Amino acid sequence: MEEQKIDKIEKLDYYATETAKNLAGWKYPELKIIKSSRNVFVGAGDADNTGRILAQNFGGVGFSVVDYKKFFENNPERDSNIYIVNASGAKDGVKMAQWLTENGWRPKLITSNPEPPAGKFLKPEDIFVFPAIMEPPTYNVSTYAAMLYGILKEDITGLADKLANLKAPDLRKYKFIFFLADDKYEIIGRMAERKIAETLDGIGADAGGYSNAAHGMLLQPNPDRLVFCLNCKYDGIGDAYKLDGDSYLGLLLCIHYIIGKNQTDLNSETILRNYFENAKKQGWKFNKIW
Repeated sequence: MEEQKIDKIEKLDYYATETAKNLAGWKYPELKIIKSSRNVFVGAGDADNTGRILAQNFGGVGFSVVDYKKFFENNPERDSNIYIVNASGAKDGVKMAQWLTENGWRPKLITSNPEPPAGKFLKPEDIFVFPAIMEPPTYNVSTYAAMLYGILKEDITGLADKLANLKAPDLRKYKFIFFLADDKYEIIGRMAERKIAETLDGIGADAGGYSNAAHGMLLQPNPDRLVFCLNCKYDGIGDAYKLDGDSYLGLLLCIHYIIGKNQTDLNSETILRNYFENAKKQGWKFNKIW
């Protein structure tokens, strides 16, 4: 694997802003996902959550790289509509494409890489390449945002202006962030939780939908906790910040923006250095980093 050089490491807020400006003008592949209980979306990390959002909107189920095999082993019928969501088209995407194809399924790949290594296991007509901005590894702001926009076609009118006027809270005041989400947007909370772990040192995070979180998750006082509310109210113990939005994409990019405003240069450098070290340990092979 060849380490790629990035001259300046911008933060998440930069990519959130640039993505919001470009989404409407990009060209998207003609991918038509039918509504069906036979849809299966598989992915790793942010891709896993993106697939679960697609399952919420088109039917079917979503699985991560850790549990998808068990599902297919227990459901051996070959009539599933399988979509591998994988921005780089590499790493775990290669493993999933190979395993599914060798075991008799015909998956489609939703990717940001025009030359995905996973493509060697797939038919060319089953590869759908979405636009993206070249980003440092783990960021995945434009990659999955473009997939959601191109597939869900959400109305994001005014989103760029909203980001430009968004006042980001000081997350560094806290040791723990809990993303409390309206049930519909619980997955966005999960994506935010993951992005905190990937991006900000010294801050823990968790997330839950409002209905689940009501079962005792926020009943203990914690002066070091911020409850970050996504389209819901919180009248419990401690500090809270409220963010409202009328789309998956709007909430997601606002969260990326806020985390980026709390990100340090050292955070960015650490992400890049440690990612390449981990990639070597994992034996990941890919043509491009997104």
